[in-house]
Amino acid sequence: MARRLFWLAFLGSAAALAVVPEFFSEQAEPQAMPRSTSPALAPREAAPAAVARPEVAAPVAVPAADLFASQSWYVAPPPAPIMAAAPPPPPAKPTAPPLPFTFIGKMDDRQHLQVFLLHGEQVLVVSEGDLIDKTYKVQRIDAERMTLVYLPLDVAQTLVVGGAL
Repeated sequence: MARRLFWLAFLGSAAALAVVPEFFSEQAEPQAMPRSTSPALAPREAAPAAVARPEVAAPVAVPAADLFASQSWYVAPPPAPIMAAAPPPPPAKPTAPPLPFTFIGKMDDRQHLQVFLLHGEQVLVVSEGDLIDKTYKVQRIDAERMTLVYLPLDVAQTLVVGGAL
């Protein structure tokens, strides 16, 4: 009988020890608290020591994991590289400056035609084949037009010299 009483006391105390933590679980602190860097969720050690009131630990809700959730191994391609700016267009072809001459008059002596031009304050008398300031060459003189060639670029330009005589 003593043996039965011994086993009954042993099993009863074991059952009591197994049930006791369930009754006092609200006052017991959780063993592992996740650390947070935000001041709102700072650990208890950071709280002022002057406040000594028993706190009730809220039950921690752990979201249930969906074991059969669909997963995708798709990885979005990286964004397209930014293209370098298009090379600048080639420089424009150089052109001759506007003619610096003003037509004053012309003279035809039946042998060759001469044209009078004003260049700044200087009066020039030119005929076909003449060279002006090593820059312009008189290529042709007609009754209404005179063709000058700008020598640095070899570009022909025309100057109106009036109507027929």
